[in-house]
This record gives sequence, C-alpha cells and structure tokens, in this order.
Amino acid sequence: MSDGFGRSAREEAEYHKIVWPGTEIYQNKLGIRDAAELERAERMILSQRVESGFPEDCTPYSYVGFRAMHRHMFQDIYEWAGEERKYTTARGPAPFARPERINDWMQKQFSTLTPREMFQMRRDRFGFSKTAAALVNEINAAHPFIDGNGRARRQWLRALSKDMGYSLDIRSEDRKRWNDASRIGFVDSNHDPMRDILSDRLTTRPRTHDHQR
Repeated sequence: MSDGFGRSAREEAEYHKIVWPGTEIYQNKLGIRDAAELERAERMILSQRVESGFPEDCTPYSYVGFRAMHRHMFQDIYEWAGEERKYTTARGPAPFARPERINDWMQKQFSTLTPREMFQMRRDRFGFSKTAAALVNEINAAHPFIDGNGRARRQWLRALSKDMGYSLDIRSEDRKRWNDASRIGFVDSNHDPMRDILSDRLTTRPRTHDHQR
C-alpha cells in the first residue's frame, strides 16, 4: 500500500494519469495548468451547461442517469466526465467507497426509489426530505467521480425534487450548513442535519397538467 488511503500501486498509477505531471491539477481539455484559472473556467462552463438544461437521459431515478448528469456538466472540461474514479480518495482521514465497490453501492441507493417510496415522497414534504437526505449522504459516501461530486449531487437533487412536485432552493449562504450536514452524514451516518436543510429549502410546486420536467 502506498499511502494513508490504502491505495495500491495500480490506483496510484491511475491517479497520476489524470493530473498534470508534478502537480495535483487535473489534466483538462482546456489545457489549463493553473488551479485558480481552472476553477474559474469550471464555474463559467458549468453555469452554461446547467442553464442550457439537461438531456432526457439525465434521469434522476437511476445511476445511469446520475452519471449522465455529471457527463453533461463536465464534458467540456474533462475526458473522465461521467466515469467512475479508479483510485481511492477521501475527505480527511476517512476514505470514500473503494473503486470496486462504487457501482454496487450506487445501484443499491437508486434501488430504494421504488414506486411505493416515490408515492410517499410526493405526498409528504417531510417524508421527501427524510428519504432524499439519506440518499444524498449515501451518494456522497460513494463519491463516484474524480471531482464534481457535490455539484452533481445538488443538480440531481433539484431534478428529483422537481419531478416529485417540489422546488429546492439551496442558497450560497447554506454552504457551511450543507458541508457540515454532509460530513455528519458521512462520518456519523446521521442524516437529520441534511434532512433539516432540505425541509427548510423545499416548497411545493403548483400542480399543473404538464408532467414533464
């Protein structure tokens, strides 16, 4: 093993394939090698991608759809957009799901979106918040992508909320609260803080005869 995350030599090799040599900056289609410049470019391009709308394959009800969302958002920047990471990563001392476990972990989360569960989520805002909080925290624990996991989760959550008849308004001032809730959900398996954020920021959308997202 090569480091504190328990990466194998193979995983280390996979990591070094996606960063510019001698740096921790991701290789990108823009050829940018400065971290601050890459961050600015990401913000601009992602904003344009989100505002343009998501294709039909970006369904919030499957892992395939979730990956399609990430691909749509990051395809102009990274070759690996929408692809699972191939090396172990972590937040602090606790590693996220190992690469070989990601697919099964994510499939398990989306399998909970049964017709019965979705019926309950549509009829009860608090019930939606409780179920969605557990899902969003478990998806965080999987952390399937090299980067952009949090941004993909929030777009997925907005799409799921909309389909369930709600509007979700996560604000810039919620950033610390969101990050704390994600950490508590990951470290302590306590989804209540995330549930409370969602409950506070959800409103019921007016019912119409248009059932399209």
